[in-house]
Amino acid sequence: MILTPRKKIALAGIVLLILLSGYWLYPKETTNEYAADPEYIFDQSHNITLEDVVQSRKPISRDPGFSAGHDRPAAADGPETETEPREEFDIRELFSEALINSHTTLRYFKHLETMFKDSANLGDHLERVRQHLFSEFAASEARQLFEAYEKYIECEIALSKEFMDFGLVRTPQDAIAMLQRIQGIRREMLGEELADQLYGAEVKAREYAFRRAAIVGDDLYGAEKEALLNTLNTDMWGDEAEAVASHPNEYTRYRETLLIYEKDISEMPSEDARQEKMQEFRRQFFEPEAVERLEAVDRQIAREKQRETLFREKEAQLRQNPELTEEEKQAQIQELQDDMFGQDAEAFRRSETMRIEREKMMEKYQGKGAQSR
Repeated sequence: MILTPRKKIALAGIVLLILLSGYWLYPKETTNEYAADPEYIFDQSHNITLEDVVQSRKPISRDPGFSAGHDRPAAADGPETETEPREEFDIRELFSEALINSHTTLRYFKHLETMFKDSANLGDHLERVRQHLFSEFAASEARQLFEAYEKYIECEIALSKEFMDFGLVRTPQDAIAMLQRIQGIRREMLGEELADQLYGAEVKAREYAFRRAAIVGDDLYGAEKEALLNTLNTDMWGDEAEAVASHPNEYTRYRETLLIYEKDISEMPSEDARQEKMQEFRRQFFEPEAVERLEAVDRQIAREKQRETLFREKEAQLRQNPELTEEEKQAQIQELQDDMFGQDAEAFRRSETMRIEREKMMEKYQGKGAQSR
């Protein structure tokens, strides 16, 4: 194996944490310092397009009908071993743009890393990759790819060691600082050109998401956030600013708009005014049929909430009735559940059991915590 399990877990943890620290999970106590005075890792001048980002997230396309040995160049250095894994896609099509590019090469390198993951050690892994590349590409192309791959693997190992004990990412600013640090190491080890070619699309997409999340989560009015978002889009994407802003699906954009205008909505004088504003946003993003379906769901949720509120009131009255024994209380509460929830009564009782168990566990945990202090 080229990486020990511990190193692999550490490196995977970096990626996972960055992903999970994304769009909707940031706390509200954020500032827009990165939006107001940004030091971008990748801005519009780096010429990484929205299409590059989209393509970089696609899996390598499989073509079961393609033979890995069909019309490929003859091996330049050593025959292919019989036990070597076979690729199931057209190499020529995969690298039709260029050998080193912003949305294919990194995916292919990760594919090679997995393809030869059972190697005895790093040296064995690299030799198997080298032989494979020379069996699939012309000699000059194979050398170029192998040199880049060798640097890539060394950089991945170095990053796993560097971030073995990295701290928790709590804010968008923390996440951006982490990205800057990671890409800085890559640029030092790989050279800026190769590092940005391999990782640029991936890093730019995450940087944009973090910066956008910082603005959306800030305690500002909607118009202020919209202005900052427009500046961010232009700074990072240039002529593609509008396309990037409209890229997410309608539901995601609707949910984000509610967050952008959260302060405005919360300060409206009545619940009716707040509901009307949210309806306005829905009409902005959805067709009339979809708006009606969403409204139907809202009405159903309101009815369920009202029914449970009424049940809780009647349940409290039964539990507080001094003329009933505990057995009588439980029996009447179950009858009340049957009357109010009908065919959903059993599901409600299962939910109640889980809720009570969770509360007991929390009480027990909090009790232990208090004793330890």
